Amino acid sequence: MRHGRTQDPRGFTLIELLAVIATIGILAAMLLPVLGRAKIKAQRTQCLNNTRQLIMAWGMYSSDNQGWIVESYPGPSPGQPNPNAWVQGDLTLPEDITNTEKIKDGKLFSYTQSLKIYQCPAASDVVAQNGSKARAVRSFSMSSFMGYRRPDLGNIPETAYRHVPYFSKEAEISRPSQMWVLIEEDERSINDGFFITDPEARVWIDFPTISENRHAYGYNLAFADGRASSWKITDLRTKRIGRHKTEQSSNADLKRLADATTVLR
Repeated sequence: MRHGRTQDPRGFTLIELLAVIATIGILAAMLLPVLGRAKIKAQRTQCLNNTRQLIMAWGMYSSDNQGWIVESYPGPSPGQPNPNAWVQGDLTLPEDITNTEKIKDGKLFSYTQSLKIYQCPAASDVVAQNGSKARAVRSFSMSSFMGYRRPDLGNIPETAYRHVPYFSKEAEISRPSQMWVLIEEDERSINDGFFITDPEARVWIDFPTISENRHAYGYNLAFADGRASSWKITDLRTKRIGRHKTEQSSNADLKRLADATTVLR
C-alpha cells in the first residue's frame, strides 16, 4: 500500500501562460531593434562594396582611354542620349526603371559585367512620371563635374561660373582623394545618372539618400582616388528634403558635398 499524495500532472494556468507570452513579447521587443540595426549595417556594407566595384570600373576605363574619364553628361534629352555616358536611361520614365539594357549600354558595364553592383540592396521603389512604382535597376549617379562635355553647354549648374566646370582627365583632378565621382541618390531624386550639385552650397539640386531605413540616414560615395566611403547626415534640415531644388543655405551636409565636388577656377 502506497502512502502520500498522488502527483497528478497538469498544464499551465492561464496566469502562467500569460506570463510566458509577456516574457516572449519583451524579449522580441528587445531583439527587433538589434536585428534591424544589423540588417541596416549588412545592407550598408554590401552597398559600399558595390560602390567600390563601380569606382574600380571607372578607374579601368580611364586607364584604357589615355587618362580620359568616362562622361557623366546624359545628353540633352532622353531622345538624344550621349553614347559616351557612363550609364543610359532616365529613371523617371516607367520603361527605363527596370530596363537592364540601359545599364549594359553604358560605358562602364564592360568593366563590371554585373548588374547587381548598380543597385543598393536597401533601395525602395522609384515613382515614375506616370505614377507607377518599381524597384529601379540603378541606385547610383555620377557627379556632373566628372567627364568631358561640349563647352557650349555652359555651366551646369549655372552657379558653377566661378568653378572648374568639369574634369576631362584624371590628371586634371587636383585633389583626387577629396573629389567624389559616384554617389547613392535618393529614390525621390534619381533620374538620368547625372548628379548636379550646387558648388556654392545654397541649393540641393539633386540629393543623396535621405532615409532611416536606407543606411540609417547615410549614403555611400566613391572618390577619384578609388576610395569608397559612407557619409552620415548631420544637419537635421537635410532630413526634411523631399524634392529637387530645395534651398538650404548653410546646410552642413550640402557644404560638405559641395566642397568635395569641384574647385575654384
